[in-house]
Amino acid sequence: MTKYLKIACILGILGLGCNVIADDMQKEIEALKKENELLELKKKNEQLKAGKEVKESSAESAAVDKSGFLGFCKGEHKNTGCFIGVELGYAPSVENYLNTKENTPGATPDTFNQSTYSLPINLALGWQWYYAQNAGFQFKGHVGYASYNSSNTENGVAINLNSSAVHFGLEASYLYDFIYNETHTFGANVGIGYEFGVFVGQGYNVDASNTNVSFDSYFASSFITSIGIHYFYKSHHQFGLAYRYKSGYTIGEGGSQTIDLQGSSGDVKYSTTPNSAIMLSYLYRF
Repeated sequence: MTKYLKIACILGILGLGCNVIADDMQKEIEALKKENELLELKKKNEQLKAGKEVKESSAESAAVDKSGFLGFCKGEHKNTGCFIGVELGYAPSVENYLNTKENTPGATPDTFNQSTYSLPINLALGWQWYYAQNAGFQFKGHVGYASYNSSNTENGVAINLNSSAVHFGLEASYLYDFIYNETHTFGANVGIGYEFGVFVGQGYNVDASNTNVSFDSYFASSFITSIGIHYFYKSHHQFGLAYRYKSGYTIGEGGSQTIDLQGSSGDVKYSTTPNSAIMLSYLYRF
C-alpha cells in the first residue's frame, strides 16, 4: 500500500510540474506574438516613412532649378527652353517685276518679268514651351538677308533686274512629337507668323548700252504659314525642315517713282515676290 501511495504522490507532483511548465510556455508564446506584432507594426511605420521620404525627394527633384544664366527659360519638361540658331533656305520661284511708262501722249508701258531663285539665310532665336512631354509651342524671331537678282535676254540684249532684301519677322508654331525619349525626339509642327521686308538695291542695267538705273528702296510685309518636321538630339541640338509660304508679296505692289527715261520723265513700278521657301534650320537650346 505504501508503495502505491508513493507512486501516486510522484505522479501528482509530475502532473503539477507539467501544468506549471505548460502555463509558462503559453505565456512565453503570447509574449512572442506580442513582440512579433510590435516588430511588424514598427516595420510598416518605417516603410511608410521611407515612402514619404522618397515621394518628397521625387517632388524636390521634379522642381525646376531656374537659377543661373537663362534660368527663366526652363520649365517642367526637358524640351522647354531658349534657343539660338541659323536657318538656310531655298526659294525656288521668285518673280522680279518692272513696269515703265513714259509721260508722253500715246506712250505704251513696257513690262518686264524675270524669274529667279534665292538662298536666304536667317539668324533665329526664341523660346519654346512644352506643356506636356510630347507637345508644346515655339515662339521664334528671325532676321536675315536674301539676294533676288535676276537676268534675262530679250532681242539679244541682256537685261538684269537687281533686288535684295533684309527680312525680319515673328512666328509661333505648335509642335507634336511622335517619338520621344532621353536621346531622340521626332515630330511635326505647324506655324503662323508675320514678316517684314526692306527691299534694297533695286534697279536694272542693260549690258549692251551700259545703262544702270537705281530705284528707291521700299518696304513690304507678309503673313507667314509653315508646316514641317523636327528632330531633337538630346534635346539641345534641334534640327528642322519646313515649307514656309508668304502670301503678302504680290506682283506690282512694291516701289514706285518717277525717273528720266531717255530724255523724258516716266513712271516706274517695281516689285519682288519671294512667296515660298524651303527652310533647313539648326537651333541650340540652352
